[in-house]
Amino acid sequence: MTPSIRLGRLFGIEIGANWSLVFIFALVTWTVATAVLPIDVPGQGPLVYWLTAVIGAVLFYVCLLAHEFSHALVARSHGVKVEGITLWLFGGVSKLEGEPTSARSEALIAGVGPLTSFVVAALAFGIALATQGTALVSVLFSWLTFVNLALGLFNLVPAFPLDGGRLLSSLLWWRSGNRQRGVHNAVRVGRVFAYLMIAAGVLELFFGQVANGLWIAFIGWFLLSAAASEEAGSNIRALLRSVPVSAAMRSPVVTLPDWVTVEQFLESVAPNHSFTTYPIHEPSGKLTGVVRLSDLVRLPAADRATKHLIDVARPIADVPVTNPREDLSALIQRIGAGLEQRVLVFDNGALVGIVSPADVARVLTLRQSLTAAPKA
Repeated sequence: MTPSIRLGRLFGIEIGANWSLVFIFALVTWTVATAVLPIDVPGQGPLVYWLTAVIGAVLFYVCLLAHEFSHALVARSHGVKVEGITLWLFGGVSKLEGEPTSARSEALIAGVGPLTSFVVAALAFGIALATQGTALVSVLFSWLTFVNLALGLFNLVPAFPLDGGRLLSSLLWWRSGNRQRGVHNAVRVGRVFAYLMIAAGVLELFFGQVANGLWIAFIGWFLLSAAASEEAGSNIRALLRSVPVSAAMRSPVVTLPDWVTVEQFLESVAPNHSFTTYPIHEPSGKLTGVVRLSDLVRLPAADRATKHLIDVARPIADVPVTNPREDLSALIQRIGAGLEQRVLVFDNGALVGIVSPADVARVLTLRQSLTAAPKA
């Protein structure tokens, strides 16, 4: 899940929010202001209910952040890099760079999330008891108690990408000794739960509970698609494991002076090469950035004669790099969507190649065909 809004850093971990957060924040606020507080604490003005509800929605996401931070901190303690945390429609997601090295590590990383939600629920319950003299505060924290209990229990459902699915995967990994097999079998179990949720949603619709039915069916569909994505990702990583970057990279690399104009490039350079990505350098030979043909052709014709490649390049500091010996599987886990922007391959300080999504897809297709080929 890609963050749309950067919220800052905490403990060295980037925190962001997806645009869908706005929708669920508004829904939580509306629910608390109209369906929780007026019933449990009657006699207050609408403004009081709405202000309290906004505070409740903020605390709700603080609880979600605590849940995700527990995943991130435990992952980091087990040697798994954490790219960041994104809050979104269904709560939050911790983006990990790489896979746990053992079934035990995966179980600890997954299990700490629900455990944190239960601890937060206990704390909220204690505050609710301690503030019974202030009805609004007590009811708000009673609601947070219920929400965190529900969050912890829901995340224990054995379906990807929920923590329960990862716990089941770690158990099956431990029993079989093979992570890919563990993921595959856990996904099969998760599909059953997803189909049951979709069926339950359809049943709710049949009995006239339109809102509940749509939500339950939608969550079931989400779990179904997420499980398929998890299995596909696991299969890709398994196929590319032990395949070096050198097997996919394109070499040699054509580099260009960064003072060349876009017009000169399009008229004199691009027609002579089949490349779509070009590193650029300053007069000393030091690389300064990377330009892509697709970006240059979109530049207005009136600007092409005055704009130099350096003006439209992606800065070299923002370009992911690797070496010829790194596993493709490890590279993909490490940079994720950064592969779309291309990866420069350096060997002992020298630029020796470029890797693009098409290069990885070519190797993946070959590996799939070799795996599927019948043995004589």
